[in-house]
Amino acid sequence: MQFLINNPQFWRSDGINENPPEKFELKLNDGKLELPTEVRARLGLDTETEVRIKFNQKGIYIERADPRLTKVYVEPTSDCNLNCKTCVRHSWEEKMGFMEMETYYKLIEELKDFKGLEKISFWGIGEPLFHPEIAEMIELASELGVKTQMITNGLLLDQNKAEALLEAGLDSLVVSVDGTSPETMADIRSGADLQTVIKNVQTFRNLRDKKQKNCEIGIEYVIMKSNVDELKDLRKLAFRMGASFIFLTNLLPYTEDMSDEILYSFSISRSQPEIRTEHRPEIYLPPTDLREDIIRDLSAVGGKSSSISTTQVPFNPHRGYCKFIEDGSIAVNWQGEISPCIALMHSYDLYIREREKHINKFSLGKITEESLLEIWNKEKFKDFRKKVKEFPFSDCTQCSGCEMSKENTEDCHGNEFPVCGDCLWARGVIQCP
Repeated sequence: MQFLINNPQFWRSDGINENPPEKFELKLNDGKLELPTEVRARLGLDTETEVRIKFNQKGIYIERADPRLTKVYVEPTSDCNLNCKTCVRHSWEEKMGFMEMETYYKLIEELKDFKGLEKISFWGIGEPLFHPEIAEMIELASELGVKTQMITNGLLLDQNKAEALLEAGLDSLVVSVDGTSPETMADIRSGADLQTVIKNVQTFRNLRDKKQKNCEIGIEYVIMKSNVDELKDLRKLAFRMGASFIFLTNLLPYTEDMSDEILYSFSISRSQPEIRTEHRPEIYLPPTDLREDIIRDLSAVGGKSSSISTTQVPFNPHRGYCKFIEDGSIAVNWQGEISPCIALMHSYDLYIREREKHINKFSLGKITEESLLEIWNKEKFKDFRKKVKEFPFSDCTQCSGCEMSKENTEDCHGNEFPVCGDCLWARGVIQCP
């Protein structure tokens, strides 16, 4: 089992399915470095493609300046069978709805133009199993030859739905569980019955094994003050459900009362100093056992102002890292609107520590009105991807906040809508499978 903890370094990988980097021997011909045909094909490089080179004394790293579209997040519906304390629906006024199948058919058809597509993930604000055609949606995605994933609360995963999902070719089922006791689960997830979730996932696993399907099961767990003490039983719960990976992420509060539940009040502003000094030394830690006494003593070494590096992987904490942009992703809400990430798919309020902030939706087009290729290649979208890769935004999470930090419309560095300096995904605080 892989146990994935919120760690900015993890965001620099493809996660549970990452393969070791391949090695190629290249030669310089008259001062020119020629890439093998296989490498050019995988990266989608032609004579017009711009590439970016990073180098130091040890070597060079080559990547596309503008990533290919490799991952699509599809929101089948914004409606849900639960009303969890942690849900964004407590801080917005948008209407609920379901994606029309004609919209989805058009999306699938146009995704055939993107040869670098690797994965389609079904989730968003709502519960995917609430959509009556979710199995067909997954089947059509599977027929593209890409990996498919769905995040669900598991309550609607009866035997009929389980069989339909497996026959549709689902590759990964991630179950959201926010407590290992029935009481905590019901409190956070508005009466959700943990035993029903366990039973449904066990039925899914048994059917998977009987049908000899290759669908991985995982757990997503939002850690907060109310449930962090139950992590000790999470491995046992994962074993009962047949989960081969566990994803821990932090709470993103959408209401003021939930802002008291966060576990990162200090760590959100703990960054590596540009110049380390005796007043703020940088501390490198080797791998250690995650025992309570060890963690307590290590925390005492760092205090509240030192920078702690858990690995010597190159990482610049002054510049955010957007996994959505770096991976070449888009998010499609139930209305067919295209956004660059999950965080900008809707408008809502949230809290960064105790500071309230309004997020305005950023849509680059609608699949029912334009082709996906036109939307992806818009100069506006290209410019945004380029800017986010450079990440010139003000570091709002490091200060107490000014008037500009109340919305994502502008920042004190002169950047205009949408600005991402306050994004907790880009800081590695919030993560998703």
